Amino acid sequence: MKKSAALLLVLSCLFCLFTACGPSQDAEDPSKEDQDIVSDETVTVSPLPGTLNVAQLDNCTVAVSLNDGDVYADNTGTVQMKVTVYTYDLYDMVDIANLEEGDVIVIRQEKVKVTELDRDDSGDVRINGGLDVGGYELRTDESGVYFEISYSDIKSYYAIGEAILPVSAEFTYTDSSVLEQDPVVYSANDFLTEGSGIDYHFVPDNTSIVIEGGEIISMSRVYTP
Repeated sequence: MKKSAALLLVLSCLFCLFTACGPSQDAEDPSKEDQDIVSDETVTVSPLPGTLNVAQLDNCTVAVSLNDGDVYADNTGTVQMKVTVYTYDLYDMVDIANLEEGDVIVIRQEKVKVTELDRDDSGDVRINGGLDVGGYELRTDESGVYFEISYSDIKSYYAIGEAILPVSAEFTYTDSSVLEQDPVVYSANDFLTEGSGIDYHFVPDNTSIVIEGGEIISMSRVYTP
């Protein structure tokens, strides 16, 4: 009898082991699979590939910022300009047309979950309530792409790196930032001269440089609200 009871106990333990008496591998897998399915099905909208390479800037116009002292003559007498380079995101029109609540959009290199989405008759798209509540706004133009805007309809620039570039001997800087005044044109030497009248408020919203042949040939500052 004792042997029979022991045998029954062993069989009972084995039955529990292979049935419902303990957690099974199958009980854990469905939740993991569900998580993977949700992750795989989430639509992520990314900007179009950028064209700027900060390490190899040439034959292009770029938005920049710079500070007092960032234009200087090196030990060979060549005028150099140190700038922070900026860009802004561009989105395919079809991607934005298909964007829905629950999707993810990459804005200024950050992933943003779309919890609220509004479109108006002009084509503007407000994400997560728009600018007034900490959200985002996208706009399109004749080029057929969307881009993020900030207040006063200014493009939302973000920095992508710094560069030091030689300044051409024929370089000109045109300041058109004051509406009530005619544009003022400066040379590279004016940046090296005290009292030249150059106002150092160079930000990507108003300042751009033109690079050709590896040199900065011109810079302009325009009026911004």
